[in-house]
Amino acid sequence: MPLALRLALTVAAVGSVVAGCGAASGQSVVMVSGRDDHGLLTRPAIGLQRSPTDATIVGSAQDGTFVTVLREDRSWLLVRRLVAPIEEGWINDHDLRGVGVLDGISQVRFRGARQSGGGVEILVVPVGGGDERWVEAGRLREVGAS
Repeated sequence: MPLALRLALTVAAVGSVVAGCGAASGQSVVMVSGRDDHGLLTRPAIGLQRSPTDATIVGSAQDGTFVTVLREDRSWLLVRRLVAPIEEGWINDHDLRGVGVLDGISQVRFRGARQSGGGVEILVVPVGGGDERWVEAGRLREVGAS
């Protein structure tokens, strides 16, 4: 299922995003990606736009940063950074990922996020099914990232 469709269904189901939200049917957190189709870093940071139609940059999120999804407008998502500086802005879904690799081994879907001991933990579930669990955000990478 394309990321845009998955995220659209997710945002409709979630309604509002709360850190650690456990919306069983979807994602409330995604990873920002500055990588091309081969997993090579092409943009170290992605600009957060004022709106889908106003390209004014109001903030940025580094490649690999996790953001919460606040709402969606077609292929654009309003997101909020999880760590300081807390910024909000719009990112095209082309630059967002809902699946990653845990410890370089297993693919997981992102289900939620929470602050923990000065860091961020992400609630993940294996792509093939299994139990949800909280992991440190630093243990997650984009699929195919080199």
